[in-house]
Amino acid sequence: MEESNSKMAVVAIALLIVGGVAGYYTGYSYGQKSAVKFAEEETKRKAEEAATAAEKVAAQAANPFGETGQNPLKDVQVNPFDKVKINPFAK
Repeated sequence: MEESNSKMAVVAIALLIVGGVAGYYTGYSYGQKSAVKFAEEETKRKAEEAATAAEKVAAQAANPFGETGQNPLKDVQVNPFDKVKINPFAK
């Protein structure tokens, strides 16, 4: 009886070791895959941020009036209705 208990203990320890190695390998490979995926997503995110920043700089450089929302004709004081002919048949 004592001999079968020791065999059971050896088998249990062997199964624990095999399970630990299998779990370590599975976790390691899953961790590698998720780390690669995270790095790819991070690279894409940084590239998108750089592209957005470059678009903003290019848009500002292409706008000859400076800031958006600024009226380039704010100092012009011309009334287009001053010299309008109302009746073309009148002298």
